[in-house]
Amino acid sequence: MKPLIKLLSTSALAAGMVIGGVVLTSAALAPEEAPHNFTGLDIRDLWTMEPVRIDRSAQNLERLPPRYASHVVMVEPDVGASDQSVQAATAEQGSEVGDIDTLVTAAIDEATSGFGADTLPPEHFSWCEARYRSYDPVRNAYRSFSGDIRACDSPYQVEVMAELEEGNARVMTVSADGSNSGAGMEDEGHVMACMERYRSYRPSDNTYQPYGGGPRQPCQLVASF
Repeated sequence: MKPLIKLLSTSALAAGMVIGGVVLTSAALAPEEAPHNFTGLDIRDLWTMEPVRIDRSAQNLERLPPRYASHVVMVEPDVGASDQSVQAATAEQGSEVGDIDTLVTAAIDEATSGFGADTLPPEHFSWCEARYRSYDPVRNAYRSFSGDIRACDSPYQVEVMAELEEGNARVMTVSADGSNSGAGMEDEGHVMACMERYRSYRPSDNTYQPYGGGPRQPCQLVASF
């Protein structure tokens, strides 16, 4: 047992001496390197701990030209082609305007306006603007969802109609068959109720357009007690 212990201790001592000699030799033979020099230590830091005001007038900044990729090809604009396209668009717009019959258009404007802007009260315009988003105060008309131009009739327009009558002004309700249905239009509450019930209601003749089409029907509301 003792010879085995002596052999192991001798081997360990020899290995330690060899390793120590290698370390000392590598340290002695290693070349001396200059210490690393950190550049930029004398330059002011980019980010500061406190906010610093910058004088923009003292900055001499220049915009560099853009750098495009290799597959991008720059093409000069064709002035002649753009002028031709503008002329074509102008001619097309002119043809569309030329196709409009001014007499028919004027007749439609007169039919849809009903009253001039100088004869209608300000409450009428406020009521129409609040009810229809496409309302035009100059023509007193709006564009419906179907694209038609319709006149805007408000309860305040009935008062103007009564004032325009000579003598004892009284607004009459005319039914679809032409007969007089009484003095229902005199009541402003009746006009308001018909307008709330029928979107196509027209106070001038107390009629509305049914959804199923056909002639206009008189607005007859039965009072509930």
